[in-house]
Amino acid sequence: MSDDPEIRKDLLDDGFSDKEIEELQKAIKSSEKLSNTLRAYNRAVEKADQQEKFYQRKISKLKQNIDNKVSAGRKNGFMKKAVSPSKSRSASSSNKTPVMRGVVTKEYDGDRIWVEPKSAPRGEYGVDVPSGFDAEDLNAGTEVALDPQNFTILDVVKESKDPDFKPVESDKTFSDVGGLDEVIDTLRRNVGVQLNDERRAKVDEWGLDLDKSLMLVGPPGTGKTLLVKALANEYDIDMYMVNGPQLVEKFIGEGAKKIRRLYSQARSGERPSIVFIDEIDSIAKKRQEDRRHGGEEVERTMSQLLSEIDGLDKEDGNQNVISVFATNNPSILDPAIINRCSAVEVGVPGGKAKKEILQVHTRDFPLDEGLDFGKVVEEVPEDYTGRDIAQICKQAAINALYSEDGFEDIEVEISDFMAAIKDLKEGNIGMGKEFIGQDNEFHEEIFA
Repeated sequence: MSDDPEIRKDLLDDGFSDKEIEELQKAIKSSEKLSNTLRAYNRAVEKADQQEKFYQRKISKLKQNIDNKVSAGRKNGFMKKAVSPSKSRSASSSNKTPVMRGVVTKEYDGDRIWVEPKSAPRGEYGVDVPSGFDAEDLNAGTEVALDPQNFTILDVVKESKDPDFKPVESDKTFSDVGGLDEVIDTLRRNVGVQLNDERRAKVDEWGLDLDKSLMLVGPPGTGKTLLVKALANEYDIDMYMVNGPQLVEKFIGEGAKKIRRLYSQARSGERPSIVFIDEIDSIAKKRQEDRRHGGEEVERTMSQLLSEIDGLDKEDGNQNVISVFATNNPSILDPAIINRCSAVEVGVPGGKAKKEILQVHTRDFPLDEGLDFGKVVEEVPEDYTGRDIAQICKQAAINALYSEDGFEDIEVEISDFMAAIKDLKEGNIGMGKEFIGQDNEFHEEIFA
């Protein structure tokens, strides 16, 4: 190997003998990687020595100029007024070295790292590995701060995190979802195939353009949010959860900015992400000519959302982000967003599904051996959702705790479930309140 770098003895402490240094030198000559690392280190040390001498000369010259000005001032009988601290800080900040944003285009080749500025003048420039960084830290695609004079790397730009949109942790799994096996299978086939590296490679090889937007449609309490939490946890991906009304803003353009920030945050992670927007109908109602109640702003927000779904103006498109929306009122949605999504119905559970949901929510309960969930299901109204059944299980456990004095051998019996169902039907617990009249008219806000 030609031009092998030498270990500088002046930079070593006295703990190395000449023989040990010789052995180290042989090891470096036999390894190209070690040789490149040492070469870069030597250049960095030499560069630091040169910079130190350069600044010493500058400081010396500056001191001489100050001495000359002070002498001249005394000779002329006056001194300049002191600069106020605020002006001094302003002048100092204005003299900061400007930087240029760039990106690494080619990794270290043993001699240089190649970078390209993101503003004029465009083109690739070969530069040294910056002091304080290893060549391994500067992979292709790494964003860096460049010196605009010679395009040397000054620092690595770290992606900032948006405080308003943070990934949501979830410990839910598909085993926590009862009665929705068909929906789970649909999610695994349509979303899971895009999150598995091997299957994803085949998708790319076959040129498949898979849908990256899903619309979960179903009544409240059917498990739409629970499904998304389980999906994110099962595939170990980041999840950003937002309610549609959070994106509705009073001032023009603010809602669109929130959408951009949300998707920018989702794309910035190293792992794939799910963007889950619940109550999507609050920002995606049908567009009409007669706009009222802030409809124009909501339309701008929706237009930005459509742009993000399509991956417009993004170098990598939306390859790394899957959008999932949820609504219980699809009839008011604009066709533009419906046509961009694969619809998945999450309906009210049937008899078999209700039994599975009961089993999920009572798996940690001490149940009476003679308990027959089939009889419990017979008493559950047809229109009850998973949330209602979860409420029945919770109330049944409370009934058992309340009716027994001894807690060691306590068991939840069928009578506890029957009492819970009766309470839920009569509106004593849960969401069904009979004192809210059926004939009451509620004002519905119109955004479109």
